[in-house]
Amino acid sequence: MFFRSIRFSLTLWYAVTLAVILVLFSSFIFLILRNQLTKDFDRELLTVAEAVASPTLEPFRRAGPSVFDQVLEDFIGTRLSGKYVQVMDGSGRVTASSKSVEELRIPYGSSASRRAAEGKVTYETKVNLGLYPVRTITYPMMDGGRLAQVVQVGTSLKGVAETLEKVILVFAVSIPLSLLLWSVGGWFLAGRALKPVDLITRSARKITAENLSHRLEVANPQDEIGRLAQTFNDTLERLENAFTRVRRFSADVSHELRTPLTILRGETEVGLRWAREPDEFRELFRSNLEEINRMSQIIEALLELSRAEEGGLRLELAELDLDGHLAELVQQSRLIEPEKGLRITFTAHEPVAIRGDWLRLRQVFMNLLDNAVKYTSAGGEVSVVLDSCNGYARVMVVDSGSGIPSDDLSHIFERFYRVDKARNRADGGCGLGLSLARLFTEAHGGRIEVVSEVGKGSVFTVYLPLHTSA
Repeated sequence: MFFRSIRFSLTLWYAVTLAVILVLFSSFIFLILRNQLTKDFDRELLTVAEAVASPTLEPFRRAGPSVFDQVLEDFIGTRLSGKYVQVMDGSGRVTASSKSVEELRIPYGSSASRRAAEGKVTYETKVNLGLYPVRTITYPMMDGGRLAQVVQVGTSLKGVAETLEKVILVFAVSIPLSLLLWSVGGWFLAGRALKPVDLITRSARKITAENLSHRLEVANPQDEIGRLAQTFNDTLERLENAFTRVRRFSADVSHELRTPLTILRGETEVGLRWAREPDEFRELFRSNLEEINRMSQIIEALLELSRAEEGGLRLELAELDLDGHLAELVQQSRLIEPEKGLRITFTAHEPVAIRGDWLRLRQVFMNLLDNAVKYTSAGGEVSVVLDSCNGYARVMVVDSGSGIPSDDLSHIFERFYRVDKARNRADGGCGLGLSLARLFTEAHGGRIEVVSEVGKGSVFTVYLPLHTSA
């Protein structure tokens, strides 16, 4: 479990990345240092070779080792320290050399010989001449385009090797130590960086189906952890809303179906106990059918509400001639309670076109008209007015009914809310019409408003976006 943790993985990746960087950096420094030290040696070798090849030493370039060493010491001085010098003629025969050459035996290779014949200086590193490599320079002296003599100077790279060995030792100690310190530091830094994740984990464990209102604390909503916590909170909110809708649906169904089920049960028991004549059974079945229809109406309306609230409401959009559709609907509404003798009128101030699903919009306007007719006393007036306002089609359903108390206005769009509960139940209403009307209107990008005064009537206004031709 420990090795699978994000904290361990982060620390390991940090350490591996640092190790690669340190090794590459150390290798780069090592190569740069080695090349620089070699160039320094090459400059010294060139200086000595040019001094030996100077015309001043020409008489001594054929002298014996003792005399040649003395001349070199007197003429070149400290620059000769640790150097091996030998002079050869054009054929490669040694004509003069320092005593140290006898111990070293510097070879005159074919590559250096060929380049010398071309008048080119050659630098070489000999690795088989002793404990440490030897750096040599082969310096040609030309006479009229012909190779006259060759000066060869060599020096041990012991100093370079020892310096590089010390550098390698420093790297060998510092790199593992740096990795260790970085790993320890990275472990604590990773733990500190992941601390909010631990807090989120502990908080998330407290969340249950009965405690979906709990939210994670978001310290910094701009960083990655903050965005994760905010996303988790948004998910919790959606879950809480879904659970709330399910609970409310269950509560609504149980509450609204209890009364018709009680009526069904009571009437059935009474009928079975007392009814004997066919007419009595027929009346029983008629009453039961009314209650069954009422339950079906409630269930269908609740399912519509649930689908709309969950975003699952599908609209079949089409271009609608709203004034024509409303005129037809108003004509149909005159068949609702005709015995009241209501005056139901429709006024369209201008042709209005929208894009919408008429099946849903018909439910909206029919519900408003149905309520207006039911709550308007005999001889009253219901009017529907259509016009446009600020890019919206505006439909006003005005009645001269009893009005809605101000305390009830803010609740009338809630499901199962009734202003006159006794009358609504007696008329077969289920208390979901206005809830559906608001949801269907909002699904079309519109809104619904109400203004009412007790004793003077109500005005329901529906706003729907106008359809503009592209």
